[in-house]
Amino acid sequence: MVFQSSFQTSLAASILVVDDDPNSLFGICQILNDEGFHTLSAQNGREALELLTQYPVNLVLTDEKMPDMTGTELLVEVRRRDPKIPVILVTAFGSVSMAVDALKKGAFYFFEKPIFNNFERFLTIIHQALKAQEMEREIDTLRKEVREKYSYPNILGNHPKMLEIFEMIGRVAQSEITVLIQGESGTGKDLIAKTIHYNSDRKEKPLVTINCGALTDSLITTELFGHTKGAFTGAVKDTIGRIQAADGGTVILDEIGEVPIHLQKTLLRVIEDKEFERVGDSRSIKVDVRIISTTNRVLEEEVKKGNFREDLFYRLSVVPIRIPPLRERVSDIPLLVNHFIKKYHKGKTPLRIEPEVIDHLKAFPWPGNVRELANVVQQMVVLCRNNVITMNDLPLHLFTQEEKLPKKTGRVNLLKMVSDLERKWILSKLEETEWNHEKAARLLGMTRKMLINRMNKYHLKSLKER
Repeated sequence: MVFQSSFQTSLAASILVVDDDPNSLFGICQILNDEGFHTLSAQNGREALELLTQYPVNLVLTDEKMPDMTGTELLVEVRRRDPKIPVILVTAFGSVSMAVDALKKGAFYFFEKPIFNNFERFLTIIHQALKAQEMEREIDTLRKEVREKYSYPNILGNHPKMLEIFEMIGRVAQSEITVLIQGESGTGKDLIAKTIHYNSDRKEKPLVTINCGALTDSLITTELFGHTKGAFTGAVKDTIGRIQAADGGTVILDEIGEVPIHLQKTLLRVIEDKEFERVGDSRSIKVDVRIISTTNRVLEEEVKKGNFREDLFYRLSVVPIRIPPLRERVSDIPLLVNHFIKKYHKGKTPLRIEPEVIDHLKAFPWPGNVRELANVVQQMVVLCRNNVITMNDLPLHLFTQEEKLPKKTGRVNLLKMVSDLERKWILSKLEETEWNHEKAARLLGMTRKMLINRMNKYHLKSLKER
């Protein structure tokens, strides 16, 4: 016996109601219809499972005591088929042990009849269950987007050095081995590290990135390992560290070369023994984490200088991956430029880039590497005219001093034009980051010092500084 309400909209959640009592079944469906839900109904578990194969269902609301299959048995089968469908059990003969058993087996809630005695609570629980399902699906969508973002096709390059890196990623991703990724700023070290994680068996587990260069000497131990209540002034409660938060997953130690040498021994113990102590606690905590490190320093040189422990270096670099700077893989520049044009161009008409622009981009040394190239392309996409990127759209800093000199014909002052465009571009990024110099410099693909010099050159000041 199947009742199907006439109230159907694309926004209405679909609820499958299961009850062997026809009067109870009809009454529950009626009040849910009145609340704007779309309902399906079944008088037993077998019928309910059949409906699940035919219709999309957002929630199952089932009676516990039914002749052929109990509500708990139906719960187990629903969870086996689709664990994302929440199940609420309703019964007139409930007990604490029955409720505990149902919740252990995955029930969202265990509600006692008659529901009309606490109708508002009943509706609240239904809305909470549907909201939980919606959030679970959103999380799944985000996970899928992340996996796609950090898949091999999103690491661009046809240069032999990049092809070697792709092959290396495929081999190390399925292992538990520690990896050290070295390369200049802007080469894509973070992208490579995350790609390794999201192509490993740990991809569904936490990924925690620790920016070692941003941590102060006094806070780095508590950030990494956590602390106990009363360990120091202001420690009002126990706190877990970033490494413990990644238990079962991966820790990316970004810019590992910035870790003070007196803390490197502690870090070595974590990597070797997978255990540590929180600040203020003498008990050891075991963790299961994979360590991937990145650095823009040449750690071999830092070891020779005494700035980095040799034993830690060898433990981190079981598999070293060096990402070449963009100037060493110039042949990849056209591929990258086309990728960034597609990424940043929002218009319907395709953009065309003049060949001489590509030639000029290939001749530039790119101290900011791929990140700088991405910012340059974004700037050109925004500022170009007639859907054609020309030499006039190139930022001023891409020209040599001789190229910046204005022509004596008096027709077009290229220096002033490009200078004005660069000023507008820098100003837009400063405003976008609320005048945070470090963030703006990162978006512009330059160092903070370079940004300050350009701000002084163009007399750029925030409202607070004026």
